[in-house]
Amino acid sequence: MLATAIILTIIVLLLLYLSCQKPKGYPPGKSRVLLKIFFFLLFYITNIFLLSSGPRWWPILGCALEIARIRQETGYLFKTCSTLCKKYGPVVGLKIGQDRIVILNDLESIKAMLTNKDCDGRPNGPFYKARTWGVILGLLVVDDKLWVEQRRFVIRHLRDFGFGRTSMLTIIEDEALKLAEAYAEVRKVSQSAGMIISMHDAFGVTVLNTLWRMMAGRRYDAGDKELTHLQRILTKLLNEIDMIGAPFSHFPLLRFIAPEMSGYKAFIETHQELWAFLKEELYNHKNTFLSNAPRDLMDVYLTVLNSKNCSDTFSESQLLAICVDLFIAGSETTSKALSFGFLNLILNPQIQRKAHEEIDRVTGRNRFPTLADKSKMPYVEAIVLESLRVFVGRTLSVPHRALKDTSIVGHKIPKDTMLVANFNRILMDESWDDPEDFRPERFLDNNGNIITPEKYFPFGIGIHHCMGETLARSNIFIITATLLQAFSFSVVPGEQRPTMQDFVDGVTAGPKPYRALVSLRM
Repeated sequence: MLATAIILTIIVLLLLYLSCQKPKGYPPGKSRVLLKIFFFLLFYITNIFLLSSGPRWWPILGCALEIARIRQETGYLFKTCSTLCKKYGPVVGLKIGQDRIVILNDLESIKAMLTNKDCDGRPNGPFYKARTWGVILGLLVVDDKLWVEQRRFVIRHLRDFGFGRTSMLTIIEDEALKLAEAYAEVRKVSQSAGMIISMHDAFGVTVLNTLWRMMAGRRYDAGDKELTHLQRILTKLLNEIDMIGAPFSHFPLLRFIAPEMSGYKAFIETHQELWAFLKEELYNHKNTFLSNAPRDLMDVYLTVLNSKNCSDTFSESQLLAICVDLFIAGSETTSKALSFGFLNLILNPQIQRKAHEEIDRVTGRNRFPTLADKSKMPYVEAIVLESLRVFVGRTLSVPHRALKDTSIVGHKIPKDTMLVANFNRILMDESWDDPEDFRPERFLDNNGNIITPEKYFPFGIGIHHCMGETLARSNIFIITATLLQAFSFSVVPGEQRPTMQDFVDGVTAGPKPYRALVSLRM
């Protein structure tokens, strides 16, 4: 990189010299062109020295080819980042097309970024605008006034419908029970000792329902064809892009010259289907709601839109964008953590047996587990914590953006740089002793009480800390405990044994498709 900078500096100085020389008859327009080239290269060189160490940059491409090469070798984006960390240090600067990106790979730099108010922005490039039709909307990738007002509104009014309250716990327990009953019904119909279930996508509807009942006042059956279709195409899309974007976000011209190859066509088509689904829900609400008797968050939002003193951050498009973000969060992240958790229970039957014993000791078979039992089930709770570790430890954080020139642990960060935490380097690094092993005991002390290391924060820290942490933790605990009380999960006889070493990359990591033999416990 230093050699590149020296060569470019020589070119800049030569261009500056030529632009200052005006021989007789020299066209004045050419001087201006040279000056523009001069300032462009000067800006480029300045940013080379401002950003942290990393792979060599080339004009237009940046280091895209080097990143693609390493990713081809490692298979996963987080492993690519970890490889770069070993070569360049914990703070790695990248330039991919038009995007400046800094990857943070250790506890010190990640905590420094997540708690630095100068880094509280969200990316605002073409990728993040395309999902909401050219305007930054929603909750997940917004900042400033829009984020403050909308997040406060959503949290406050979701609480009115149970979010974070006892009624939310009742909803979670009810949905987990319905899932267990559905499994039992399948077993009864099959008239066999066990049933074979596809586990990698088994939890999406159940998890989504716990949030959607507060958001839109309705729940879906596990076999709902339209919802299942939406979740499948959404999962496919999220597997083809990642936390730092897609080819069309780094190189915007690809949207027009290669929409399919760059992922733009699939990205837009998936969001069109998702928005159409949510628009129908909004249409039904608009035709049936009463402003003095709101049924859910969507009704409350419509009431605000109809008021005279409505803030300019409120709009129907913003409401739909909120639904998109909550739909993705509700059906993707928690369900994948559960999929990883049950995959590991299948691969480690001794862990499953310990969980069975603890659940039987606390609840017996005469009542279902509740969240009030969590303090009495530390081993099941440790399974939840370990499931989150192996899930989040295979992904990157939602990107931040530097709101102004700043620094992180001594590294200068230019304004508008994208900042991404590589959670693999804190949740699955060598300090965990056996990071690839699924071992709930790492979260238990000698007396069997829950302990969590300082570097364990799978839901983030700082102002962008995940607002759904309580809901997610509660969902994973209750669904795990309820299913394990009734069933045993094992590898399907005659099928290839699934593995944790080979999984699906993307915005969030997920197990490759796998099935389990689910047997009713006697």
